[in-house]
Amino acid sequence: MFEVLNMKFVSISSFAIFALISGCSEYDIAGNEEIRGEPNPPVLEIPPNEDRIVQVTSPAVDVLWTIDNSCSMLDEQVSLTSNFDAFMNYFLGSGLDYHVGVISTDNTMVTHQGTLREVAGERWIADDTQDPITVFSAMASLGTSGSATEAGRSTTYKAIELKKNAENIDFIREEAGLHIIVISDEQDQSTANPISKLEFIDYLATLKTEEDAVTFSSIVNGPACGNFCNGGESAGTNYIDVTLGVGGILSEIHADEWVEVLEQLGVQAAGLKREFFLTELPVPGTIKVEILDEGTVFTFVEGDDWNYDAARNSIVFVEYIPSPLAEVHITYDKLSVQ
Repeated sequence: MFEVLNMKFVSISSFAIFALISGCSEYDIAGNEEIRGEPNPPVLEIPPNEDRIVQVTSPAVDVLWTIDNSCSMLDEQVSLTSNFDAFMNYFLGSGLDYHVGVISTDNTMVTHQGTLREVAGERWIADDTQDPITVFSAMASLGTSGSATEAGRSTTYKAIELKKNAENIDFIREEAGLHIIVISDEQDQSTANPISKLEFIDYLATLKTEEDAVTFSSIVNGPACGNFCNGGESAGTNYIDVTLGVGGILSEIHADEWVEVLEQLGVQAAGLKREFFLTELPVPGTIKVEILDEGTVFTFVEGDDWNYDAARNSIVFVEYIPSPLAEVHITYDKLSVQ
């Protein structure tokens, strides 16, 4: 094909030169589209790039709630138990193998000190627990007669390490993710015995090999709350330090949005993702997002349902969270980088 085109071009060029020499002006090669032919090489269409990502969950997860049971915590315990279904929505019927247990911040009473709360013979709720929300509510209703010297770090460490093969045997599993959630309206007053704060951060950060397999979330009196409710020094900073060092969710204990934070904690503990990364840089405005979930395709709109994060080259859903094993399909034109 190339040889034929080249022969035609030579023939036409010879004719054009002869015409110029003879002074003829009737032939205009520039205006004759048929003779000019097609561009060589032809313009090729580049197919859109498609990323397919399957929403996954951790096959097993252990969740420990460390709850302040001192005299000022009645309202917070009620807020947790009355909204706990928002947390469990991401566990019930998901097929996830979960343990969810409760301890207190009381490091004084011998029946506490990191020992899991037991209700009707159950030391934690699991995927086979009958009426798990009711059982958890009973576990988390610790009352307000606990020690005023809250020591959530110490009791947590005792629960997951010192008592893992004793009172709390079988709760912590080596293959499972671990998510710790502390709820307290006062400062952690744990001493360096059995473990200091920095040692505790290092311990959690190296406890599992998988990324994001361990988190430490704090629902506490944070900077926005200012001081203790009783006018003392700033509260929650020791717990916040651990969250910042290990990773997790921070929330104000006196915030009205308990449903929202419990949903966030449920998503985190279940391993569900709302951010999905692209494999190539996209041409702005060409991204399309669809979800294939149990045979049904759902289309989502940029701005309303998701946003593109250029710094992280990812799409982030605003509210929607793909269900376990749903397929996320992201198509876009690939940006050419010179």
